Amino acid sequence: MNNLVLLCGFHHRLVHHSDWEVFIGTDQHPWFVPPASVDPYREPRQSHARAGPHIA
Repeated sequence: MNNLVLLCGFHHRLVHHSDWEVFIGTDQHPWFVPPASVDPYREPRQSHARAGPHIA
């Protein structure tokens, strides 16, 4: 499964109940797209701060 992002409960609900979007980029990291109320241009934001599990 290469399209999963582990989120805490708060952020899980935020993605599902607001205009935030999340996707896995070509760099294999999650990217978050804020709603227009946060960023009128809806520029994707990188999330490279956390390393996910590495499966051998």
